[in-house]
Amino acid sequence: MRRRLASVALFCACVQALSQTHSSDPPDQALLARTRALYDAPLTRNLFSFDCAVQFDWKKHVVDAVGSVPAALAPTVEQLQTVQHRVSVEQVSGAVVSAVSITSNQTALPAAGLENVFDKVVAGGLNAWLPFGTNVILPVGATKYAFQRIDGGFRLTLSGPGVDATLLLNPDLRMTSGVSQLPQPMRFSTNFIGGPDGFLLASVKTGSTSDASAAGDATFSYTWQTVQGFQLPLLVTVTPSNPESWRYALNDCHVSTKTVLNVAPPPKAQ
Repeated sequence: MRRRLASVALFCACVQALSQTHSSDPPDQALLARTRALYDAPLTRNLFSFDCAVQFDWKKHVVDAVGSVPAALAPTVEQLQTVQHRVSVEQVSGAVVSAVSITSNQTALPAAGLENVFDKVVAGGLNAWLPFGTNVILPVGATKYAFQRIDGGFRLTLSGPGVDATLLLNPDLRMTSGVSQLPQPMRFSTNFIGGPDGFLLASVKTGSTSDASAAGDATFSYTWQTVQGFQLPLLVTVTPSNPESWRYALNDCHVSTKTVLNVAPPPKAQ
């Protein structure tokens, strides 16, 4: 689990680094602008952050994982179920999970250890979506990149000092996969669905090497809800390389929007 959660951090760090090289030619700039406009990336619009309650069924999770709740674990499961959580998501700081109304007897082991894993899983699921919610999975800023038409769509290459990566897109410009050698070997594959504001991430599978035949991928899946005009994750499933899956829901969500200051020009001198 720790290794798979670390791959999420690696994935996010790599896509951030891929956005920081040099510029491209005008035809590619136009195609990139068209591509970028097709994706629903609310944190590139006026969404600043959102905060939600986390709903998780500990008993169902244990039963799904091992078939039943062992008698020795039953008190811990009941204890964990009483702890309420919220998660806040912001573009720079990412996902931060906090426990609500936790008591002193809920901090004892093994509950504390499982609580720590749960926090990382919830944050990891949302941080895996964040590069898509901010559109940094595509080249931004002064990035050197090039589109090439291929059978089945487009190849988008990125290169420069410390950067060597390739993205594949369908003819409708939905991203299907990516692989990088620099700044770190990694790979991912994606599925997108249509939403009211553009393509929404349905799932992403990530690996910590560029070898597509390597085992040990982690998968993140999402369904969506509308909150104050924004599409936000509703159900998140995190599946590490082992068979254990973590499924949680987000509800009671609140959003904060970016404030745009309209400064009036100074009056003309008479």
